[in-house]
Amino acid sequence: MDGFYPHIFTATVVHHDVGSEKYRYSVVFVPEDIKSGLPLSDFPKLRITGEVEDFPIEAALTPVRGQHYILLSRKLLTSIRKSLGDEVTVRFRIADQDAVDVPHSLESALAKAPAVKALWDDASPGKRRALAYMIASAKREATQNKRIEKVFAILEGRIDMKGNPI
Repeated sequence: MDGFYPHIFTATVVHHDVGSEKYRYSVVFVPEDIKSGLPLSDFPKLRITGEVEDFPIEAALTPVRGQHYILLSRKLLTSIRKSLGDEVTVRFRIADQDAVDVPHSLESALAKAPAVKALWDDASPGKRRALAYMIASAKREATQNKRIEKVFAILEGRIDMKGNPI
């Protein structure tokens, strides 16, 4: 255990299929001895910050059938030169469970729309993270602007998270 990252473990990178094998992810499962010291009953999808093989991560310990895993992106695996079957060292600490990184463009748009900002403030941290990611993942300003309109429609209850009318 080190002071900055109090939770450290080594695990093998494996595939984890979700649904009817429609989605296949590369993950590491968190060992039971690490899980036993975490507040997973209060936060079943516990947000963490740390590193995998010295590569910074922000992630969630995602529950599945009594276990928890950390999703490892292709970009991360490429960066650390690891793949399925390789062992990796994970170091982490518990993150602020309510933290949301809000892109500047969304922050500005919300500041100009107090009624929508109030709806934003009332949304759960998880929903705000998902909506913020929708904006942050857009590369072009025009795409960000379209997605901000979609976020507003979601918050106002005009469409669901998939864009379907309500």
